[in-house]
Amino acid sequence: MIKYIGFDLGAESGRCIAAVISNNKLTLNEVHRFPTHNYFKDEEFHWDISKIFDEILIGLKNAADKHGNEFESIGIDTWGVDYALIDTKGNLLNNPYHYRDDRTDNIMDEVFKKISKEELYNKTGIQTLQFNTIFQMFAEYKSDKSNISKAHKILLTPDYLSYLLSGQMYAEYSIASTTGLIDPYIRDWNWEIIEALNYDKNIFAPVVQSGTKIGTLLPKISEASGIKKSTPIISAAAHDTAAAVASAPAQKENWAFLSSGTWSIMGVEVDEPIISEDALKCNFSNEGGVEGTIRFLKNIIGLWPVQECRRAWKKDGLEYSYSDLTNWAEDAGEINAWLDLNDSRFLKAGAMPDKIISFLNETEQEVDTSTGSLIRIVLESLAFNYRIALDEIEMITGKKITELNAIGGGIQNELLCQLTADALNIPVVAGPIEGTIIGNIGVQAMATNSVKDLEEWRRIVENSFKVKTYFPKNSDYFNKNEEKYKQICSIAE
Repeated sequence: MIKYIGFDLGAESGRCIAAVISNNKLTLNEVHRFPTHNYFKDEEFHWDISKIFDEILIGLKNAADKHGNEFESIGIDTWGVDYALIDTKGNLLNNPYHYRDDRTDNIMDEVFKKISKEELYNKTGIQTLQFNTIFQMFAEYKSDKSNISKAHKILLTPDYLSYLLSGQMYAEYSIASTTGLIDPYIRDWNWEIIEALNYDKNIFAPVVQSGTKIGTLLPKISEASGIKKSTPIISAAAHDTAAAVASAPAQKENWAFLSSGTWSIMGVEVDEPIISEDALKCNFSNEGGVEGTIRFLKNIIGLWPVQECRRAWKKDGLEYSYSDLTNWAEDAGEINAWLDLNDSRFLKAGAMPDKIISFLNETEQEVDTSTGSLIRIVLESLAFNYRIALDEIEMITGKKITELNAIGGGIQNELLCQLTADALNIPVVAGPIEGTIIGNIGVQAMATNSVKDLEEWRRIVENSFKVKTYFPKNSDYFNKNEEKYKQICSIAE
């Protein structure tokens, strides 16, 4: 019996898992679930990283109380791009900005005056998104309120939280690859870009690969939590999507992955970056994976609009569960109205139902705007996004994808899974739900030699968790309406 502690932090919530590997099976024990605290102040959107770390300490203490004080290791994964600034004494300079903060509005064009979009892509292979770290830092250097000039080091969110546990400053490769500042061939910082943008080279921590032991639990953290102080801190696949993909059972040779949650990330696992004119045009990323792999992928807005609708309705006193919303969307049936989810209005928080209705009016789509219909519109639009992304993957890679492995919390939405199978016209294997934390534990297990490699880990995953396969039932709906959907998106542009 081998025990690990994993932390998986998403945009809405985080959890601490005490995991046990025994007889080639993995068991997950949730010991703490918590909100990933954030707040608005003076029109700025920040993460309350100190509160988040307090939750991590509670998780460690609960793990020790329920499962003893001896674990093989501890690892943390989170969302990408956001970072903390550390001063010369190792202290936090200010709470990190949230990637949905407005400060990066219109920043990309300013960066492209210094280094063109094409050159930037050729050097990094990273999808152009306004919240990428490269653009956040540019906004920070411009601001007269910024502390970046005082920074000794910049650490991305999981690296900062691991630093608080271990006292060691490193940049794990999979999370660093989300910055837009990494060379995907040498898998290190691209100093040429950093110099071109006049960023301080000294604030970037050394890059390490997934599965590196970066230190051991600090004595003060051991004393506060009850976890043995010699416990290794592992740079697990610190980017949540990299962790999720590591958990995919991947039965077919030509398979694609879909990490489904607040964001949807669709792509394929490859050995080398794919950096081409088509990849740039279609806005694909080459992000770091486990065991030297590259995740050739596209970020898609995901279930964020559904989450924001639910939040807006709750603010109005209407308490709906996600299962309520999905059931009503299923009852609504085929809507024949869709959204361009790439429209920037859907990226930002607040008033999501109003934004959806406004878009429908602007594109002259007359439709029932009941709760179920609005959710159905989001889900069908998301399925269309998946369809287009898969077509692009096949075009760029020259491979026909025969199966999609969907992982993450979003697969609990069975309607979306079925719509995805219909839109893609291939089987969708949904599972495991806890894909991200499973991959996190898997990287730790490989790092501590409990598991040989990724192939063996995926066999353990297959042996431990059930999956559900969705077969296409109504692909004609998406075939018939694809051009209409594309026309709506072009009108929005």
